[in-house]
Amino acid sequence: MHPQQLTERVYLLQGASNVGLVAGEGREALLIDTGIGRRSGQQIERILQAQGLRLTAILNTHCHGDHTGGNAYLVERSGATVYAPRYDSVVIEEPIWGTMFLFGGGEPIEELRVPRFDSAPCRVDVIVSEGAIEIAGLTVQVVPLPGHTGTHTGYVVDGVFFTGDIVEGDDELENAPLSYTFSVGQRLDSLERLRNYSCSHFVLGHGGVQTRIGHLLERNIAQVKHNLEFITGYLAHTGAEAAEVLSATCKHHGIAARNVRQYFLMYPTICSYLSYLHQQGTVAYEFRDNRLLWHTQGSK
Repeated sequence: MHPQQLTERVYLLQGASNVGLVAGEGREALLIDTGIGRRSGQQIERILQAQGLRLTAILNTHCHGDHTGGNAYLVERSGATVYAPRYDSVVIEEPIWGTMFLFGGGEPIEELRVPRFDSAPCRVDVIVSEGAIEIAGLTVQVVPLPGHTGTHTGYVVDGVFFTGDIVEGDDELENAPLSYTFSVGQRLDSLERLRNYSCSHFVLGHGGVQTRIGHLLERNIAQVKHNLEFITGYLAHTGAEAAEVLSATCKHHGIAARNVRQYFLMYPTICSYLSYLHQQGTVAYEFRDNRLLWHTQGSK
């Protein structure tokens, strides 16, 4: 990680997952997310020391281990206050809930107990909700952007919008056409909400910095709608279990799952698409031979 200055106070620490560093009053600093694992925390600590900054607060956009991985180490070393949205705070404090959720509620297999999904537990001191908060002489605007997770949240400080994982960059859109989504409806609403913001910089959870994100919002929305259309068309011709819908969607996109971890990110995403279509009255389900089959309304 090497600090990239965006404004007088705001820096980007770019890595596999982006971290925001904001210099406040009295050499105090706050972080937005902390990257993957203890090593990320150690790298951030060295950067803070080199800058002569003292960590005061960590603001997490959501609970996934690639954004909270440095939390525990940094809190232990600095005593920083941790801010997080409500549902996500549960997983930050008890990561087993995240891996158990991915594995359908059962005891997760060991292959899911990796830093990407299962970071070290860390206390959460403050639950954030929409509005402004004051930290280290800075005003931080809290912007709920649910969809990637149930209470996924963005933060605006000094004109820089840290959007977390609600918006995918160009590379992600090309390489991950079936990206993890907790709620399709919430994700679409959050993407639409972002149209209302004009900031000097938009920092995505992965990838680079954008000065305008209108084109990315359009591409993200179009990708979600494309998946909805494909699944609807597929279920118009056959009844299928969620795993079969996943297989067909992967084939459509040319996706070849590399490992079980990728599979267990895509499977609940397919369930989220089915849930959205069911809420819209587009698809229905039936039980047949102890199988839960999905089909479009009127296609049985």
